[in-house]
Amino acid sequence: MARLRLPTSLALLFLVILAIGCGGAGKETQLLQSEKKLAGMYEACKTIKLVDSGVTRTIETDPLGSLPQKEVSAILKRSNGMTIPGTWSGVPLSSVLDAQGVARPFKELKIEAWDGYVGRVGYDIAVLPDTILALTQNKKPIPREDGPVRLVVASQDGFYWVRMLTAIEVLR
Repeated sequence: MARLRLPTSLALLFLVILAIGCGGAGKETQLLQSEKKLAGMYEACKTIKLVDSGVTRTIETDPLGSLPQKEVSAILKRSNGMTIPGTWSGVPLSSVLDAQGVARPFKELKIEAWDGYVGRVGYDIAVLPDTILALTQNKKPIPREDGPVRLVVASQDGFYWVRMLTAIEVLR
């Protein structure tokens, strides 16, 4: 039976590879740049600051799941022309505002996102039954990169739909 002989340099390379291992086992996974940008976002979005006439309140997102839910079928129309049909479920925004003691009417809501995006929603849109703080999308939790809740404004284009929600300011 013939034995296979490897040149010394090839045998050494083989031993080095075995010693190092493949894939860097035991090393921490490096985050992508896009993941680094989102680090801490989800936790920061678990509380929403509500400011009304100089009074600041905090809306905790975890308890929202125990409030009466509204299911909304809508098409998210993005500015790039992409559309995302789906069914979102959550608490009507008007119910959340009522629970926080926000008096009606008001002029509009300034909605801020963790990434700096700011949207404005007029009173007439904010109080519609299909304007919700969504907790689920297609019966699954809101995707983590969108935050624990997402403002869904079924009657409007995606410009009004705010993800990574961190603050609502009532403008009178």
